[in-house]
Amino acid sequence: MITSEEKIEFLKELVEIYSPSGREAEISRFIVESFESFGVEAYIDDVGNAIAVKNGKGPLVLLAGHMDTVSGVIPVRIEDNQLWGRGSVDAKGPLATFFFATVEGNANVIFAGLVDEERFSKGARNLEVPKPDYIVIGEPSGVSGVTVGYKGSLTIRFTESVPKVHGSLGVDAADSLINRWLEIKSRFSEGFNSLNGRIVEFHAYERDFDFYAEMLLNIRTPPGYEPDIGGEIIDFVPAYEVSRRSELVRAFVRAIRGRNLRPKLKKKSGTADMNILAPRFGVDSVAYGPGDSRLDHTPHEHIDLGEYLLAIEVLKGALDELRSVRELKGVSKSGVEALSR
Repeated sequence: MITSEEKIEFLKELVEIYSPSGREAEISRFIVESFESFGVEAYIDDVGNAIAVKNGKGPLVLLAGHMDTVSGVIPVRIEDNQLWGRGSVDAKGPLATFFFATVEGNANVIFAGLVDEERFSKGARNLEVPKPDYIVIGEPSGVSGVTVGYKGSLTIRFTESVPKVHGSLGVDAADSLINRWLEIKSRFSEGFNSLNGRIVEFHAYERDFDFYAEMLLNIRTPPGYEPDIGGEIIDFVPAYEVSRRSELVRAFVRAIRGRNLRPKLKKKSGTADMNILAPRFGVDSVAYGPGDSRLDHTPHEHIDLGEYLLAIEVLKGALDELRSVRELKGVSKSGVEALSR
């Protein structure tokens, strides 16, 4: 039996490994070696993802969390049952939750620790595993929360140049792009079914014969949105939302209630690997994990260790619920053996 102290120490070691996007090799090795120490088959794939396979019972579930973090060192420490450190919430707390649900549970699971989620999602885009029946993404939802939708993400570039004239005439390419931004921003509003976003980069300077300006925007988009604001599209990931009637959602609701908690179904204005993996495999997906997402990327990132330990039990319960439903329906388990090496 794995003790609570061992689970906490594992998470602390994960957080102590500094792994900003592009520097995930050490944490990937640590995860694979940790799985192997528990007798679970694991390997590192061609792009650096840490993959583990647990041949159990029930439908095949992909547990996909990310190993990378944003940059910035936060001294790792435990105070008042809170673990402080970069990535404790986003998203090593959820990743450790997935690790122990895989090791301790009896479900049919593929664990994927993904690289590059905080930048270009190279890990998710290049993940090669058998088609799962369900996908759970490791992101902080809170122990009693389940994220059923994420907005899309549109990255778009605008450029402007005007012939150079004397500066006293007030002609400026930057002004044109600022006006374009204000026009786009006028369409923003609050809520999941709306646009919002920010300027990521803005450059303006003189060249030999013109004034030049460049603006890079990231726009969060609602379900069903098609880009219609002009500019050069750098990347577009559509929004994703799963039906609240999905058996995956219901399994989590039952598991959360089984721990005497009140389930909360959430929709988030960010974007996650769920937006990529769910449409790619064509199966239902939710995001789950301990932690307060308001602490993501902040200098105050920390996670409640009691919540973390309870989240492991909730996730194991949700996987058991899925297995029970399949057994009642008489559906045989999926062929995870195809992945075994």
